[in-house]
Amino acid sequence: MVSITKHELPPLDVKAEFDVIEIEPHKFRGVKPLAKPSKLTRGAYGGNIVAQAILVAIRSSPASRSFVPNSIHSYFIKAVSDQTPMVWEVEEITTGRTFVHRYVRGLQDGSIVFTAMVSLTSNNSTKNNNGKDVSSLNFSIPATNTMQQDIKDLPVVYHIDPLFAFQKIYPFQNDPENVTFLIRWGITDDKQYNQPLINLSEEFKYVGFTSLTDWIAMELLLPHIDIDVRPRVEASIDHNIHYHDDDFQVDQWFVYVLNLKWVGHDRALIKGDIFTSEGKKHIATIVQERLFITSPKI
Repeated sequence: MVSITKHELPPLDVKAEFDVIEIEPHKFRGVKPLAKPSKLTRGAYGGNIVAQAILVAIRSSPASRSFVPNSIHSYFIKAVSDQTPMVWEVEEITTGRTFVHRYVRGLQDGSIVFTAMVSLTSNNSTKNNNGKDVSSLNFSIPATNTMQQDIKDLPVVYHIDPLFAFQKIYPFQNDPENVTFLIRWGITDDKQYNQPLINLSEEFKYVGFTSLTDWIAMELLLPHIDIDVRPRVEASIDHNIHYHDDDFQVDQWFVYVLNLKWVGHDRALIKGDIFTSEGKKHIATIVQERLFITSPKI
């Protein structure tokens, strides 16, 4: 019997890592710089940038009602340094009873490095919809319908300390067009890892989930669909999320299904869908265009 070493990681204080402070009306600053995935990476992890933009939008919405993310359409303008915190400027577009819209700009050293249009809603919960879960009526997880593997028995195969994300991969992929894997933020019930989350308020639940949406595992997707080309340069150009339901816990396993929609002209368009692990809730849809340069021109 092979023994498994359990890695006890320091708790993730989500407020200490991702919080923002309002330094003047409609202007915020992160409490600390956002982390890179590794020293070799040019800029901070895109998922953390989008996640902090969501937090800023929530903080700028009326405190009298509980507004949660409905969608975000964002653009990565320049690489974000991990040496200085982001500064955020917010423009109020509309504030209604059901929807709030904010235009958010992320800056470093006075230059715009990220922009986003964010829509928030007060109606994104199955619990507030008379108990009718419309998100599960017409959806199933394409690549896992016949998978019998218990996710608790699958090993964690990918973890990067600065990102607080954990990934498991199914040994068999039954759908020829999609690749499917498991991902979560924080972990407490696994044989290999333990990293609890602290200061996890409702708004930071969306910070963590949004961070996970940028986990676009191209290294799994491309070989699965018989594209054996490794790009010389790869980076996110934009990142768009539609949040379908808020009835989830961020420190649970999610099923992430990826599909390549188009590739050409040094770009690739990826669609992702995130479900709860049992497949009963479709939590979000993600569309991202990536710089995907395979030619030796640079």
